[in-house]
Amino acid sequence: MTPEELSTLEDLGTDMLHGFAVIANKTVLLTIYAVLVLKATFILLSKERRGSKTHLMILANLLTMFSIAVVMWTLDLTSFIAEAKFTLIANPERSLADRLEGARNEFVFPFLAADAALYGYLSLLGDAIIIHRVWTLKAYWRVWIFFIPCAFLFVSSIATVLLTYCVAIAGDELVLGMFENPEFCRNVQVMTYVMPCLTTAVATLFISVTAWKHRKWSNILRENGLGPSGRSQTERILILLLDSGLLYFLFFAIQAMDSIPRLQTWIHSHSGISFLLTMFQYSTSVIVGIYPTMIVVLAHSQRKGTTCVDYRPSAGSSTPGGGIHATPNVHSRASFSSTRPLRPQTDESDVEAGLAVEKGVGAGAKPWV
Repeated sequence: MTPEELSTLEDLGTDMLHGFAVIANKTVLLTIYAVLVLKATFILLSKERRGSKTHLMILANLLTMFSIAVVMWTLDLTSFIAEAKFTLIANPERSLADRLEGARNEFVFPFLAADAALYGYLSLLGDAIIIHRVWTLKAYWRVWIFFIPCAFLFVSSIATVLLTYCVAIAGDELVLGMFENPEFCRNVQVMTYVMPCLTTAVATLFISVTAWKHRKWSNILRENGLGPSGRSQTERILILLLDSGLLYFLFFAIQAMDSIPRLQTWIHSHSGISFLLTMFQYSTSVIVGIYPTMIVVLAHSQRKGTTCVDYRPSAGSSTPGGGIHATPNVHSRASFSSTRPLRPQTDESDVEAGLAVEKGVGAGAKPWV
């Protein structure tokens, strides 16, 4: 066996080892993703939500994202099998190096190009769910502020369409999932990472402010004996949304930083780090779907028979010390709005006189989920 053939076999062996690890890791993540999608499906198709067009649209969005993730997993698995089959079995009359190069050109690189295009639409659908969650939470100070993430979503949609065009005309220029040439396509692909990163950052900021306000009102209620002594379910959910949002932001930030040429060169010069990055890149299609699905599951979490406090202050009920004096009405209710954030009363003149916990207030209370 010639040195050239030995080198080719070494390259093929490395591809097979990395490919097996990537497929195994992605399969585990896809299984977790499938469980979350199944849970979200049961939640959105429950009796209380079955007739809502909004919930049906969210469900259609989640199922579309999961279908895209499954298609991308299938492409990766097909590419993994085809590379080994084409190199070791097909066309025995050709040299080993030619067969490996042909396998990469005919299977690996085209499938990577298809993955890049599908991933853009996957991120777009995920961002739409995140923005919808910000809207239902009312996690913004003014209506015009809400249009900031909407603008990012619009730019991201344009970048995704342009990326699809780039994949169609220059898909063979992809190296490890990133465009090398033309520069326009490279910049467009970077935009598909930067825009979701910015969308997630803004949405997480809005949720953090909402969590802070909710905690502020909760503490006032606790000090006056009108709220639970520990963290409420709403607080836990908001904290989970905040923490997961920060991780999701880092997820896109890593992809954006990987497009920096110097950093990319340094990473590829270290085999261990390069392998970890490859594992990460192949898992992105699942991770980008897990987060929006998890948001839906968390946002629709509810506690049956939650004890609710319906506080309605009366005129002149504020105490000289600035405290709150009123008679709370404690009742038990199984309600969608058991996880709705606390809000001050709309009548600002009564804010210092008291607060109202809006869980289940009124038969027509609209849940934030």
